[in-house]
Amino acid sequence: MIKFVCDSTADIPSGLIEEYDIQIVPTHLIWGEEDFLDRVTIQPEEFYRRATIDPVPPTSATPTIGEFKTAYDTAIAKGATEIICMPIGSKLSSTLKIARLTATDYPVPIHVVDTLGTTMLTGWQVLAGARRAAEGGSVDEVLNVIEETRKSVFVLFGLDTLSWVARGGRMGNSFRWLTSTVPIKPVISLSSDKGKFEAIALKRTYKGVKESLLNAFFKRVPQIPRCRLAILHGDALESALELKDRILEVAQPMELFITSTGPVVGLHTGPKALGLCVHPQV
Repeated sequence: MIKFVCDSTADIPSGLIEEYDIQIVPTHLIWGEEDFLDRVTIQPEEFYRRATIDPVPPTSATPTIGEFKTAYDTAIAKGATEIICMPIGSKLSSTLKIARLTATDYPVPIHVVDTLGTTMLTGWQVLAGARRAAEGGSVDEVLNVIEETRKSVFVLFGLDTLSWVARGGRMGNSFRWLTSTVPIKPVISLSSDKGKFEAIALKRTYKGVKESLLNAFFKRVPQIPRCRLAILHGDALESALELKDRILEVAQPMELFITSTGPVVGLHTGPKALGLCVHPQV
């Protein structure tokens, strides 16, 4: 039996985590002297609301070897004969190294996959693998599906401000100077190969961000019924629902859900951020 492990930055909805019995390793959120566990001791709503008023900027820390060991041991206790672990991408965090270090000398094979992404860029890969495994696929078949998914998924983010992504160091140099010169709201994409956010549009209003985000989505996804879509938001459910309605006016994706980006992802996208993470189907 193949079981799956990923960290909390994957932002997979709880219902799907339960359906496919995925073990989640929480990433740490450090806020002053407080150490929170992502989606365990601090929930997204609490994080985003505190982020708007707390003058102390939070940071993140990777899960520990012990926390990965707990996840692996739990998977084995539930019958795993092989484990596929899919943490946040190696160019975004050192979590992958910890996952691989923990995986040595285990009684079952543990395949640690570099997803080259975060949030539902990773989440779609986990779900694609879990679904193939549920159909009876072998480990090789599951790993092939994960690889093909990684090649096709992409995410577009609309941010209320550049300050959070700039503070996190995940923004290309060509746009960093804008944070101190012009109050703009960007639409950005996440480049898996560089591990940096790159701006594709710059707007002055939040309404403009939403329109630009939709325009970028429609341009890049001409066959909406042949994609799976996760609408992401940073405590901006009303705006996420608006995006959903606008997309459904055009076509129905084969899968569509809304999920909140967690606190650790929110460190780089900020409150009111919106995202469209797409898994195109061949």
